[in-house]
Order: sequence, then C-alpha cells, then structure tokens
Amino acid sequence: METMLKLWCDNQVNVKNCPVDQNTVCSQAKLIFERLKEDAGEVAKDEEFKASNGWFNRFKSHCNWHSIAESGEAASADKEAVSYYPEKFKAMIDEGGYTSQTIFNVDETGLFWKKIPKRTFIAREEKTFPGFKASKDRLTVMVGANAAGDCKLKPLLVYRSENPRALKNKSKADLPVIWKSNRKAWVTASLFEDWFGHNFIPEVECYC
Repeated sequence: METMLKLWCDNQVNVKNCPVDQNTVCSQAKLIFERLKEDAGEVAKDEEFKASNGWFNRFKSHCNWHSIAESGEAASADKEAVSYYPEKFKAMIDEGGYTSQTIFNVDETGLFWKKIPKRTFIAREEKTFPGFKASKDRLTVMVGANAAGDCKLKPLLVYRSENPRALKNKSKADLPVIWKSNRKAWVTASLFEDWFGHNFIPEVECYC
C-alpha cells in the first residue's frame, strides 16, 4: 500500500503540479488499502489500517519528505476594536429583554471550492515545488442561527453565475440554499437588504 501511495504522491507533485498535505495523503492511503483488501479477499478480511498521525510520520520519514509552503498571508483580527463590544451587547440584551431564541447572528465566508493545499510534501533533495496556477474560483456563503441553536437559517449562496452549467434544467427553489449571483460573488448591500426583507424576516416570523 505504501509503495503505491508513494507513487501516487510523486505523480501528484511532480507530474500534475498538485500539492499534497497530510489529510490528502491519509485519505488516499485509506482508499488504496481498501482496494487492496478487497482484491485480496478472504486472506485479508481481518486486516485493518488507521491512517494515524504516528503512521503518517513514519511514512513521511521513509519517503524522506519535508514540508514547504506554497503561499500564505498572515491575518489577524483587530482585538482592541472589539474588546468593548461584549459588554455593550449584553446591555442591549438586558435593556430589550431579549431571549436566546430571539437573538440571531449571521456571518459570511468565502469558499474557494477548487482550492488546493497551501503546503506540500516533497523529497528532501528537492528544493522547490514546480510552479502552478492556483484556482481562485470562489463563492460566498452566509449562514446564521439564533443563540439557542434551534433555528438555523437557510444559507445564502452568492456565485458569479446566475445559471451555471451544472444547474441546467434544475430548479433553484429546490436547492438547500438561497441562490443569488453577481460578478464578484460577494454579499453586497443590496443583496443583504433583499435577503433581510424577503428571506430573513419571513423565516424568523414563521419560527416565532
């Protein structure tokens, strides 16, 4: 299994220019193991394999791998700017007499759905990783719920295309998300206002 896994990893990195991280290696190891176990039949029916951290570290050592970073940018929250808000928010709750069922929070996040790992494992004799153009195809998802956790809002999804090929002849109303689109796949002010009036308010009124 490890021999086949090493060949697969080398092909990913050196031929396809696709970085591999620990999760990728462990997932592929399990797939190869299960295929080999199935091919072996009764002989290997009791064999088990867990892609543990210990196994991965031994495998990495056998392959003489080391980890390198492809790209990255440090980011940190402005802790000072938000340090005063919890007390202010608590005062608003006490003054309004709100309960955990009536306090809602939403947040948006970018999902790079074609993103590949930022780091990869290569042989120690290799100094660099072959260049590649990272995919930046992204969408934005906005999720929300109340503080009690018993009312989860239907997620808002914003993509670049109103009618992508994958959804041809499909009804967006049947999707588990509220589908919206704009050129940059962002939750703009107008989209937020539209969502608040036509989705959030009716959904919360129904819950209440």
